[in-house]
Amino acid sequence: MRGVAIAAITTAPVAASGSADWRVAPILLAAWAVAVLGVIDEISPLPALTRLSVQSLAAGGIVLCGLQITLTGELPDGPVTVMWTVAVTNGFALLDRFDRFDRAAVSAAAVTAACLACAALASSQPAHAVLPGALLAALACACLAGRGSRLGPSASPFTGFVLAAAATALTCGRGSGTIVAGLLLPTSIAIAGAAWAARRGAVRDRRRSAPGLAQRSPRPNAKTLSRRTSS
Repeated sequence: MRGVAIAAITTAPVAASGSADWRVAPILLAAWAVAVLGVIDEISPLPALTRLSVQSLAAGGIVLCGLQITLTGELPDGPVTVMWTVAVTNGFALLDRFDRFDRAAVSAAAVTAACLACAALASSQPAHAVLPGALLAALACACLAGRGSRLGPSASPFTGFVLAAAATALTCGRGSGTIVAGLLLPTSIAIAGAAWAARRGAVRDRRRSAPGLAQRSPRPNAKTLSRRTSS
């Protein structure tokens, strides 16, 4: 159920600020659908085909609202946007699913959201900074709550979907170089987070399996020593 809380915290400041960007509303509606799908999957696991179908419909919804990657300016941009959004959504979900990755998904999502917000402000597009900024605040609240290190089956796809859509909105109508750089931002940070977490897990496993690091027997305390001497 963590996804509902993060979705609510993300939506509240956006609604309160009355964002001038008309694309924020369809993004949040589609992301809420993805979060609800995650809640259902958390209660009763769904087939992968069902999850991908609903996520594709949600991504297709924002494309129909006019938000899509504009690499060619032709019809293929729509399907490419859908596939890329679904890929990023499931990328964060898979990164979060591995228990040994600790807070890798949360950290990668927070860094991505911060970079998107800063990029929007730097390019004089403050309206585009509202959504990633709100998501960053929601992730910070989730970390401060301290209820486990994972986002969960509902929060991780919601986070990935919002980040993918926010990157698309920020780069829509820009040059090809800007579009590629903006779209690579979420994926590169997620890949870097996975690599860092995998390396950390490998080091931890190596330390556990090292023969010289076997657990030593605990030192006897004062009560144990007194019992031995009395006996």
